[in-house]
Amino acid sequence: MKRKRLPALVLLLFCFSSAVAAQGRLDHLRKWDGRYPTYRRGRVTTSFFRVPEVQRPLVKLLSFRDFSLLTREYKVETPIKLIGDYLAVKVCKPHACNTDNAAFAINLSSGTIYVMMFESEKTRWFSSRGKYTDLPRSVLDYLTDFSAT
Repeated sequence: MKRKRLPALVLLLFCFSSAVAAQGRLDHLRKWDGRYPTYRRGRVTTSFFRVPEVQRPLVKLLSFRDFSLLTREYKVETPIKLIGDYLAVKVCKPHACNTDNAAFAINLSSGTIYVMMFESEKTRWFSSRGKYTDLPRSVLDYLTDFSAT
């Protein structure tokens, strides 16, 4: 009787440890809360968008042009903000924040990435899983409100 339960117990432990490992793999990104996505210390520049857990899915999700806009051309940045289980940041083009901007959010539990691009009065949304409407209201409101930047 006990031997019949052993495989089920092993499978349960494996599934639990996999879920905990997946959840914990993005926990280190929490240290970015309150920091700018790009910062320089002497000659060394560090970029949040170059962290492998952020860069890899972004490169898959966005075209080269959109990736370049988000990570290079939009140089005006807000500090990264932790909202619940999400890290969010807004960026825009210098002297054109009201017309050319983008926003990024990552769910630290699932790894799902959301990007909003706003150019010339046209909004485009990208999501690595699901739709942008899956975002909690507080995160969605933060990403779309550029009046506070």
